[in-house]
Amino acid sequence: MVNLNIYRFELLNKAKEQQVLSFYNEEEDLLDTIDDFCSYIHKNIKSYTDAQGKYRTFSLANNQNTDFDKRVISGYFDSAYTGEYGKIKDRRTSSLKYDILKGDLVSKDFFYLFHIPKNSKYGFFIFQKKENHGVKMVFENAFNSFMRSKGVSNYYLELKYAPPRYLISSFLKSGVLKEFRLIHSMPKMNEDSLNIDISKEERVIKISNSAKSEDIKSVLVELFNNFSTETKIPFLNHGEYDEIAFVINYDGVTKTFYVKNKERIRSSVNVSTMVEFEDGEVTFESLVKVSLELISSAA
Repeated sequence: MVNLNIYRFELLNKAKEQQVLSFYNEEEDLLDTIDDFCSYIHKNIKSYTDAQGKYRTFSLANNQNTDFDKRVISGYFDSAYTGEYGKIKDRRTSSLKYDILKGDLVSKDFFYLFHIPKNSKYGFFIFQKKENHGVKMVFENAFNSFMRSKGVSNYYLELKYAPPRYLISSFLKSGVLKEFRLIHSMPKMNEDSLNIDISKEERVIKISNSAKSEDIKSVLVELFNNFSTETKIPFLNHGEYDEIAFVINYDGVTKTFYVKNKERIRSSVNVSTMVEFEDGEVTFESLVKVSLELISSAA
């Protein structure tokens, strides 16, 4: 299965003001900056220890492909981690070639693509999803650290989910509602000198009746499509809420939708039927093509 994660990014200053990506810091173009970052991270492997205590590295598998006319940068990341035992065996004979020790780096290459439109405050970052190889946080940290090393500490990149419209439409139109959550935000309470952070109160409603599921889904989809800037979200005769989340299953995949904070909707897309394969491996050219199509739908 070939899955792509889609993010939209902004460049913000310390006042959290969005910058025009092709003309920030008075004269710099973020396309050139990301191209410089790719060259840097290819030569200077980033190493770190994750929350589980595993040693990890993050770099580029090869030099990036930069199309300055289309304002697209693409290639393959190299991500590796330690902490797992294993064996490498011969495919034909099953005889042992060598052991993978706990201190060895287990490495994977996976596709990425950046698109930095001209005169826009938004860009797009797509990467291939691989189990046990996270990208978002390590990329954000590495890139913002690179910006500081360039002496541009007043700006930082922020990534947010950007699911394509057709994906959302398919779930909302043909998916099955499994549950929904009515959420109240709660203030911090100071009781008996103890700080108790009760951040939210939720009512979780599971759906088992198919007819009722469709009726409630229609109400939720209506709210999702038409909610604008009101502070509270009204829901039938059950009061008003700070957020309403609902879970829909479509084609074997479950996704959570949010009426107010739509940027929380995860944007992993299975593109297995949309790409081309050679010798069992997805081709780079088809990944680039599909990524640009997804960006067009997410923009």
